[in-house]
Amino acid sequence: MNIFNQTHKRALFIILLICAGIYLKPIATHAATKNISVINNDETRTVSVNAGDTGKISPNLSYIEDQSVLQNCTYEFESNDTDILQIDNSGNFTALKPGTSKVNINIYIDGFYQRTNIFTSTIQFTIGVDMTNVTLSTYDVNAYMCPDYGYGTKPYYHSPETQITVNSDYIISDDDYYDYDNYYNNYNYYNDYNNNTDTTDTGSIDVFSYTCSNTALGIEATLYNNIITITQSTTKVGNSQITFNIYGKTFTVIYHSSKLGISKQSYLLVKGKKTKLKITGYTGDIIWSSSNPSIATVDSNGNVKGLKIGNVIIKAKVGEQYLGCAVSVTKSKLKKVAARATYIGTHWKYSQALRTKKGYYDCSALVWKAYKEKAKITFGSPWYPGVALSEAKWCRSHGKMIKGGLTYKKIMKMQVNPGDLLF
Repeated sequence: MNIFNQTHKRALFIILLICAGIYLKPIATHAATKNISVINNDETRTVSVNAGDTGKISPNLSYIEDQSVLQNCTYEFESNDTDILQIDNSGNFTALKPGTSKVNINIYIDGFYQRTNIFTSTIQFTIGVDMTNVTLSTYDVNAYMCPDYGYGTKPYYHSPETQITVNSDYIISDDDYYDYDNYYNNYNYYNDYNNNTDTTDTGSIDVFSYTCSNTALGIEATLYNNIITITQSTTKVGNSQITFNIYGKTFTVIYHSSKLGISKQSYLLVKGKKTKLKITGYTGDIIWSSSNPSIATVDSNGNVKGLKIGNVIIKAKVGEQYLGCAVSVTKSKLKKVAARATYIGTHWKYSQALRTKKGYYDCSALVWKAYKEKAKITFGSPWYPGVALSEAKWCRSHGKMIKGGLTYKKIMKMQVNPGDLLF
């Protein structure tokens, strides 16, 4: 009995999976049935339908007095663009995709000696997309410019790129879109573009267009596979109202552009002490993390605490981007040495001839002056700066060497600490 129940449970589970697969199938584009009646020589008639619509064209032959002749009629329906609209010789049509297509209708009476045309007409189809229930994923966009920092220079900001999803069952792409990331997959499009031909011509239908209230931001937009990509070509901060027109439906989006920043890009933190990092230009939730919590931790408010000597990257995730601060946990005395060396290197003049005088330095003199003043270390030369060789010999004789030697791998793993000397 137990095996029987398990078997039925398994069968029921499989049936449910199959049903679920059918039920979860993507919803097709909403289609309508539109039947069209035409009269003789109706050359100027135009009909508007949507992609996915079907229907039947029925010529009106009531004007023919002898209706019995219609029993020997041959009907011909021809679409001039079967990629856009297909039709059979019974007049049943299917609109496949947006664009324009002409349908020529001819009806003949087949006689014993000749064929007589008794009806001719042309219908100009304009196929669009049913935009009634189409919406955008958001109508308020925040674009954040992430900085690149260089020592002693102003940050460089990258132009932002944001995306909006078009909630439509029909997959919409702008005719002028070109995917530069997939050059080889777009080879035919590329050739068509250079030959001034467009294989996706939609006639008079305007698929996608946009206007911006703030032209100073340099906003450009593309639409591909229901994704609007907004690219800002400048690094200006500001707001703009962007009006999108997709197959005749208007959407208004408010665009905000701002520059991200972090209060410190690098910081020497004394072991056991704390510092606070702040993010500017962003008002949303920030996710903080440490690359090595055993060296330094960070809480949800950006408060960093140094636990042991070493180096970490404190990261702040803002939206889909990251900002970081290189934190070196060090001793109080070494922090003072590094601070003094930084000041000398940025405020004094480099001169080997005047290296012993105040206001001047060369490499070994900078090391000697910073360590002598802030750590009382003279590298065996208490009265004047030594040279790189004498300082290196002093470090070796006093056991002040990096364990295992200096390697590129240790540098990349941030195993070189503030105050270390590289000869």
